Amino acid sequence: MQNTSNINLNDETFCKIRDLIYQLTGIFYSEQKKYLIETRLSKRLSDLNLANYEDYFYLLKYSAKQSDEIKELFNSITTNETSFFRDVPQLKVFEDDVLKEILKQIKESPVNYSKKIRIWSAGCSTGEEPFTLAIIIMEHLNEIPAGFSFEIIGSDISENALSSARKGIYGSYTLRNTEPRLIEKYFDKVDNEQFQVRNNIKNMVSFYNINLINFDSIKKIGNFDIIFCRNVIIYFNNDSKKVVISNLYDSLKKNGYLFLGHSESLHFISSSFKLVGFGKTPLYVKE
Repeated sequence: MQNTSNINLNDETFCKIRDLIYQLTGIFYSEQKKYLIETRLSKRLSDLNLANYEDYFYLLKYSAKQSDEIKELFNSITTNETSFFRDVPQLKVFEDDVLKEILKQIKESPVNYSKKIRIWSAGCSTGEEPFTLAIIIMEHLNEIPAGFSFEIIGSDISENALSSARKGIYGSYTLRNTEPRLIEKYFDKVDNEQFQVRNNIKNMVSFYNINLINFDSIKKIGNFDIIFCRNVIIYFNNDSKKVVISNLYDSLKKNGYLFLGHSESLHFISSSFKLVGFGKTPLYVKE
């Protein structure tokens, strides 16, 4: 294994790698983020015993192992900062307004809904968000009309993140916003610092490797009643945001709901959605 501490990423090679990442994922890194790419990819150079970043770029572009290394690239550049019950005001809108409205409409006009209400957590990282949604739904299990159920899809571009999500084992820090009664009800204690999601929650969620700028990748998971894509589009430039939002729009059923991050907006990105507000929490609806 090579020591890469003295290997620097020059501007020319940074631009090549940056442009390749953008081409593959739609995620754009400005020159100010060069240090981030250099830091996150240095371990790959070390693991592969490469002399410089130019050799790494060549491997990504032309090597017979190209496809395998692109997966490692995605694992290296993605940010996996998340937690259970993140951004409570949005989750309260989901629980108190959106979920209740859907359950009300099912009871009043069941023929207007398929028997399975589908939710997509796009860019789910290590799975905390989709499992949070499953817990919220499970808390309302007795309100779901007979014959109806909920299915949750979690997706990410990082296979490492998805592998962790499928295991469903989490440290106590990522559960810091979770009520103790919910931890006791929906998790098994592995040791003093780790908890595993119970099967009744795990069975509600399926995980897929999805590239949000590739609609062919998205089509395989079908259409949804609700999409969560929170704190994801901040990593894209405007052109890529438009592609991602268009793909999300096409993946939503009519009158479906789109949740973005609390600081994210479709302003100058898309006028296809209707903006509805619940207090300070914006929500988008496909008309």
